Amino acid sequence: MKHSICAVLTSLLLADFTGSAVAGLETGAQISLTIRGVDPAEQQKVSGTYRVGESGRVRLPLLDQALPASGMTAEQFARSAEAAYKVAGIYVRPAIEVEILQGKDQPGGPAVLSVGGQVRRPGETTFRKGMTVIQALDAAGGRNEFGGRNLLLFRDGHQYCLDFTNLHHKNIVLHPGDSLQVEQKGIIDRWKGEDASIQKLIE
Repeated sequence: MKHSICAVLTSLLLADFTGSAVAGLETGAQISLTIRGVDPAEQQKVSGTYRVGESGRVRLPLLDQALPASGMTAEQFARSAEAAYKVAGIYVRPAIEVEILQGKDQPGGPAVLSVGGQVRRPGETTFRKGMTVIQALDAAGGRNEFGGRNLLLFRDGHQYCLDFTNLHHKNIVLHPGDSLQVEQKGIIDRWKGEDASIQKLIE
């Protein structure tokens, strides 16, 4: 499945590239994404403000992989996001619009981090020095009724699975550009992570 998604995104980028002078997305750029063609509850999960990470990718709710964005126009990224949701079998006919809110070189933009998944207000939130996991979740309105105990933290190309019921995990200090994803609770809502992988975040 992962190879299929990557192949679709690559073909879309090559097909849409025109060599024009239209500015492409860069690391640090902020985008506003709106999804239609799905249920209102699903729109609330996905629509929001996101940031192109240091890897040149954007992490969107419900997708296992962050999507390539660097060098793409807003239109190209929107089409790639639609394709990714279709290939993953999440949505049948999503219609996505993307607007570039702030480019990398625009001054004065505050540091941000992204909170998505099963929260009440998914999207980006302004980063504050010393901000913890629970503070970031609170800024996103907290978990919604579908939010489980597993929290995925994405940092510098690495993924960590945190436990919402663990006070030490909720007090982990975040970095600018971090991304948090609240997973949907299962029938048995057990933590999927490992203590050893989280230890260095707590120390």
